Amino acid sequence: MALPYSVLKVCGDIVFAARGGDIYSFTTGLEYISAWKYPVKQANAPSGLSSEPAASPAPECPPAKRRRVEPEDGSAPAAQAAEPETTEAKNKKPQQQQQQQQKRKTGHQKHTVELPIIQGLYTTTDGRHVVAITGSDKTIWVFEHDGAGNLKQLSQRMMPKRPCSLAITPDNKTILSADKFGDVFALPLIYSEQQPKETDASSAASTPVSTPSTPQSFKPQANELTIHTKRNLKALANQKLGLKHAGSAKTVEPVFEHTLLLGHVSMLTAIAVATKGDSRYYIITADRDEHIRVSRGMPQAHMIEGFCLGHDEFVSRLCIPDTRPEVLISGGGDDDLFVWDWAAGKPLAKTNLLGHVQKLLPAINKIAVIRILACRPRQEDGNGPAWVFAVCERIPALFAYELLQDGTLQHRQTIPTPGNPLDVEFLESSSQLLLAMDPDAAAREEGNVTSSSLRVLSYEPATASWQLADNESGRVKGLPVADDGDAAVLSAEDVQRALYTTESLRKTNSEPAE
Repeated sequence: MALPYSVLKVCGDIVFAARGGDIYSFTTGLEYISAWKYPVKQANAPSGLSSEPAASPAPECPPAKRRRVEPEDGSAPAAQAAEPETTEAKNKKPQQQQQQQQKRKTGHQKHTVELPIIQGLYTTTDGRHVVAITGSDKTIWVFEHDGAGNLKQLSQRMMPKRPCSLAITPDNKTILSADKFGDVFALPLIYSEQQPKETDASSAASTPVSTPSTPQSFKPQANELTIHTKRNLKALANQKLGLKHAGSAKTVEPVFEHTLLLGHVSMLTAIAVATKGDSRYYIITADRDEHIRVSRGMPQAHMIEGFCLGHDEFVSRLCIPDTRPEVLISGGGDDDLFVWDWAAGKPLAKTNLLGHVQKLLPAINKIAVIRILACRPRQEDGNGPAWVFAVCERIPALFAYELLQDGTLQHRQTIPTPGNPLDVEFLESSSQLLLAMDPDAAAREEGNVTSSSLRVLSYEPATASWQLADNESGRVKGLPVADDGDAAVLSAEDVQRALYTTESLRKTNSEPAE
């Protein structure tokens, strides 16, 4: 299976669309301009999907850690302490090794190499820079945009922990990076190199810790007098041996400036910047534990202004309409969309979303919001309605609401789509919507995955509704054959793993609260 376009970003009259690890630029009429390729060897792999490095700028940080390979049968890694082996276990060992070797030959093993997927695209308000994140290598990419759709890579910075969402401060000078360990870091937009610092792990306890990348000292709480079983004594001995080796090891901190601003006790899922007045801005963060926090902007980001509490499930998306900066719209694993007066931490309204999904697909009993977009199409009288669009994971439809003056959302339209929407953006110059989606089976059988994964929706002022344009309106024009990608084949599991990640944020009944 080929990967479709999955992330969109409109910058003036330019459309940036990410497919795999590559970023393509188009005009608003979807005429191809140029492409930036993820810097890896492309041989025998779809566009941007090889794990062999090519000649490219060296990462500005230490290399990523390798993941352990775990067999599908759930057997424990060899490094774990185990009970003394019996004669029967020793006799079974060669047989188990033979089975594992057979699994490796047939490929029946968990994937340990993640595809380089662009997970987010962001632009500065002046359109001069584009920022992207790839989660598999924890890297933030900064590009210079010439205004005509051509990108020049300025830097690549590997963060200590995997970023999940970014925001750019109103002055276009700082990137705010929210990661999956609950921290928000500030990075200068333009890269400035610092000298790498070597730190002794054994002396970390007496050294001030500025970032989570600095190693922390660890001392076992147990000792030989408090434990009695042979297995636990062996585990304690292994811990002490590991600490002894770690004491002489040196770690290298990232060589770029990154400042810890604030943190949650749970995985962060979204970040947004809100303004109040002309000079003050606020950082709004959401996490897996149903919290939305409002913090002051730099340099007082440690000051909490308030919370927006009311979600019962994870919060995955935040949206602040350009025309209503005092309003925050949030969604996630709940049945509803929420509207807030974020400055006061006051809920204005919530509207049902699951009910409209069930009218289309009655068997669905839970949803995960992956995108919220707010826009206002231009009209001759200039008084068009303010629209809010919601996209749910694996639901082949776009849900359109009108944002009323009192902050309530009123459902106006459910727009079925020929595939699962992945992202949506507003083309202000033409008052149209551009939709990126995972095409249906018919489009895949025709081999038109990339060319049919973009569709256009037009606004009809007379009926105050949106109409999905014909197939030709969503086909890119002039894309080189080598970049088409229709001949590239991935396993269905790889495509699913790359495109659908939000529902996995939902906690199971057996999972303890964080």
